[in-house]
Amino acid sequence: MLRKKLTAIVLLCVIIIIGVYYFYAPISVAAFKLKGFDSVATSHFIILFKPESKDSIPAVVNAAEKAYDLVGKDFDFYPKNKLPIVVFPDGLSLQSAFNWPKDENTQGAYYRGVIYVQSPDGWIEETQDIKKVFFDKGPMVHEYTHFVVDIMTKGNCPRWFTEGVAQYEEKRVTGYTLEEDFEIDESFDYAYEDIMYSFDKLSNVPKAYLGALEMTEFLSGSGGIDELKRIMLYLKSGDSAEGIFLRKVAQIDTGGK
Repeated sequence: MLRKKLTAIVLLCVIIIIGVYYFYAPISVAAFKLKGFDSVATSHFIILFKPESKDSIPAVVNAAEKAYDLVGKDFDFYPKNKLPIVVFPDGLSLQSAFNWPKDENTQGAYYRGVIYVQSPDGWIEETQDIKKVFFDKGPMVHEYTHFVVDIMTKGNCPRWFTEGVAQYEEKRVTGYTLEEDFEIDESFDYAYEDIMYSFDKLSNVPKAYLGALEMTEFLSGSGGIDELKRIMLYLKSGDSAEGIFLRKVAQIDTGGK
């Protein structure tokens, strides 16, 4: 009897864990609505926002739908379910939602099928073209690419790889790179072992991200996006990004033999 009870408890825990993982996005939508967020549905997204951000939502919709089309075309990936995007009024509220330190300066994040962004009017000047600036300089292409990589690899991708691919696609689509907003220390480079195995512990974050981009560009080679798609199929099948990278390095070192 005790064994049956323990088995039942274990099965219940597994069901709860699986349920939370697969239903995180719809649960999040409901939770934010309870917190006073309004919502608007587009062809491919559910946008959640505070009333004070209402005037900025057309820029968010524009960027999201363009990302869906452009990134979708590159990766041949067009999800049918609507992806939630949570718009926070300012950087502080976005930081608080993730318990980030106050000096953490980011415009967006992706987590378990939900994109989180800072409202465009929180950082774009009134004199600027808000739709153009938010698409060209904002986080949408980057964060949407994280979602694409997550789904296409079934979550089997390390941080350095998904950050590298997100920057690769962002650069390809909008032309943006971190050099535009950060002063890059050119006196050193992180070893690829540091990027692969200690990415989140590296003190110079822009340098770590650019290192991940450089590694992704090396992986893509002359095949570009098609090669990255092929790699993601390997990851989906259980291969590791580190193993794929090291094998390619070894192939170069031996002259391709």
